Amino acid sequence: MILLYGENTVASRDELTKLLTASKAEGHEVIRLEAKKLTQAELETVLGETDLFGTNKTIVIEGLHSLPKSKKKNELIALLTQPSDHSIILWEKRSLTKAMLNQFPSARATEFKMSNLLFNWLDAFGATDQKNSALQNLHKAFKKDGEYLCFIMLIRQIRLLLLAKTGGTIKGPPFMVTKYSSQARRFSTEQLLALHTHLTELDEKTKVSQTTLTLQSQLDLLTLGVYI
Repeated sequence: MILLYGENTVASRDELTKLLTASKAEGHEVIRLEAKKLTQAELETVLGETDLFGTNKTIVIEGLHSLPKSKKKNELIALLTQPSDHSIILWEKRSLTKAMLNQFPSARATEFKMSNLLFNWLDAFGATDQKNSALQNLHKAFKKDGEYLCFIMLIRQIRLLLLAKTGGTIKGPPFMVTKYSSQARRFSTEQLLALHTHLTELDEKTKVSQTTLTLQSQLDLLTLGVYI
């Protein structure tokens, strides 16, 4: 069993793609399942099925540890800890605790973290004393985490700042709420709304290839625009 997890979902997805490409090259049938839609009976069937031609299977299950505590979750974990002739990959978009990892002691687990460089850039976004180093910090994050992760994390950051600015509820410890509230004071509500609209439009254009500029160039311009 292989366990891929962590908040850097771009890197973990890339690794999952590489593993599945290798599996297909070896003649495996790839079966992808979402834990929230999966039942015990369905998993039993998939794990127990054998192919008349002896085709091996690679079974991918996403979001098992994101399920709430329940009888169903325990049953799925119990089935997956039993010996199997199939290759099993568990993919998680979150960090896992030691107790969660201990449920699959024989799994080859890899955590995909976001770097401090990315968080440093996000936390400094809009700070006047960071004007001269803003692009440099962004490019460091590009090299470590990739432009797309920087992009989606900036969208998340702006949404949190909007919540802080407008009195919305932010989930997290008090120090995090205080940090977002402090950063939100660097912007007006109108500026944050404009940034959110721009990022949403850029996301749509990037997905359908309607922009001539690279995502990195777009983020460069956006970052510089904050200080104009």
